[in-house]
Amino acid sequence: MGRFADTAGAPCRSEDGWTLIELLVALTIGMVVLGGAVTVFIGAVRSEPRTASKVSAVQDGRVAVERITRELRQGLEVLDEPAPAANQVSLLTYVKQATCGGAPAATSIPCRVTYTCAAGACTRAVAPPGESSTGTATQIVSGLTTTDVFTYSPNAADPVYVDVTLSFATREGGPVVVSDGVGLRNGDL
Repeated sequence: MGRFADTAGAPCRSEDGWTLIELLVALTIGMVVLGGAVTVFIGAVRSEPRTASKVSAVQDGRVAVERITRELRQGLEVLDEPAPAANQVSLLTYVKQATCGGAPAATSIPCRVTYTCAAGACTRAVAPPGESSTGTATQIVSGLTTTDVFTYSPNAADPVYVDVTLSFATREGGPVVVSDGVGLRNGDL
């Protein structure tokens, strides 16, 4: 029993735990890490609308460029009237419609398709070949920073290659550019 009495009265030498200073230092470090994480999260939330704007512009541009280049690739000829320009191209191509400018159909017929870009937007009009009217225009893309969309090589009078470039403005002000080119089938499409 003597040994028990000696240990019961002796102070405990191993007192595990944290001192007040250690707790304050750990709390300060934790707050700094948490503050950094919150700052990164807030930055991501604020940049999301800009990112969404850029993604939307790229998607709209890709769809429009794909449509234009597809019709150029399957086209029969680039028409002289109206004359090809940086903001306009008219071509004889195949469209899946019952009549030119009419209802959709299962088979394709040759029609005159005119793409015109003005006032920050591009439109597409379908009309029968050989007619002077251009048909009803349908907007295919808007929000363009420039309407100079088409580039012809070697020149607009006798194109062998047509480059289509759409440039969109985004919320942060920098442009998004979507571009593709088409080598015309027979060199004088």
